[in-house]
Amino acid sequence: MVKTEIGIRTAASYFPRYRLTGAEIARSHNREGGRGQRSLAGPDEDSLTLAIEAARRLPTEALRQTKALVFCSTTAPYLVKNNASAAHAALGLDPNVPAYDAGGSLRSVLGVLLSAEPGTLILAGDINTSRPGSPIELLHGDAGAALLIGDADSAAAVITGSVSMTEEIQDHWRDPKKPWISQSEDRFPVSRYLSLLSDALKDSQVDTCDQVVVSTPSARLTKAAGKELAAVGTVHTLDGVGYAGTADLLVKLSDALAAASSGHTLTAVSLADGCDVLTVRVTDNVHGAFHPGPIGSGVVPSYLDALTWRGILDREPPRRPEPRTVSAPAAMRGVKWKYALQGSTCLACGNVSTPPQQVCVRCGSTEHGDPVVMTDKNATIRTFSVDRLAYTLNPPMVAAVVGFDGGGRLEVEITDTDPDSLFVGAPARMTFRRRHSSGGVHNYVWKATAEGGAQ
Repeated sequence: MVKTEIGIRTAASYFPRYRLTGAEIARSHNREGGRGQRSLAGPDEDSLTLAIEAARRLPTEALRQTKALVFCSTTAPYLVKNNASAAHAALGLDPNVPAYDAGGSLRSVLGVLLSAEPGTLILAGDINTSRPGSPIELLHGDAGAALLIGDADSAAAVITGSVSMTEEIQDHWRDPKKPWISQSEDRFPVSRYLSLLSDALKDSQVDTCDQVVVSTPSARLTKAAGKELAAVGTVHTLDGVGYAGTADLLVKLSDALAAASSGHTLTAVSLADGCDVLTVRVTDNVHGAFHPGPIGSGVVPSYLDALTWRGILDREPPRRPEPRTVSAPAAMRGVKWKYALQGSTCLACGNVSTPPQQVCVRCGSTEHGDPVVMTDKNATIRTFSVDRLAYTLNPPMVAAVVGFDGGGRLEVEITDTDPDSLFVGAPARMTFRRRHSSGGVHNYVWKATAEGGAQ
């Protein structure tokens, strides 16, 4: 066992609004029954936006103390380009804070977690796509997670030790040319994983603990490992989400720690290409440090819509011109507005301009104060319209003007909201989403969700 003192200051998770259910799949095939459900990212979400939304649930003070950012995913929006740079911009981090990608495998987040220095913000997110009819279609879900490493002396939880064993096991993989995950006959790797788990538990010297967290992409292995680990402690479960890829361990750990009390001990187990066992101790600083996202029942789209959103079903698009490719120079010039959503405040009259202006539109002054960040401000819908002809994968498109508390108005698209439930005066909040993709370039923007929409 490797003795270590890795502090976890705070952590959060985010789950999409939508769900894919067995009942909906059965209905689409004109069959009876159907059980189970998983979280499903919307058409304007990807692994990066899921991770950013999780990070936005962290305390603002914690984000200000971030010294480095690492983004982990097996389904990152870009190859070659650094995805963490967009997260860095959206969270408004200081330019001196480095940001890196570390992904490509389910185990990548463990490597980052066990080697991170205090002040490292770990983001993880995955969009898990399964081939229609696959046994893992309802077992793998979409989610985002964020965890900030802190000093062990002041952390809310401390990783006190770890055991890692590696072995080449061909059980889950994805051909880069295909969107879905492939799986071998999962009964064959189970015995080998259980052997690794048994050895790792002996090396970790864990006899008992208050809770056990198990993260593995195989339902058969999850059940088998749970039986063995039940002798160690109460196995924590998180229903309605599914295995969340690189975010899975952080999502489950955050959920378990949120319900833990000072002095509790946890054992976190990850079974993917080997076995990792972490021993965790909860400290007196645990209160209010962990922010698991609400799951709820969610909204269930049609199965055809779900397949379209994941790019498996190529349906006829709206008969409108495709959106233009985002201008790289324009995006770079306006990065503080486009990604961080920073407005300007007039020192003469106090007017807040969104987007920021060199000359105040109210009084004409050119004197401005410090930039004001609009992402966390409460907003109210001032007017809106429902467009059933616009280009969107989830029609109809709802365009609205929102007014921010303290000043500032902005024209935005409303997402994750039932158009029939909207009304002028409804409260809204900002959310980071993908507007469209064109020419291989993703256009990220800030949208709004009305109360009762996204969690």
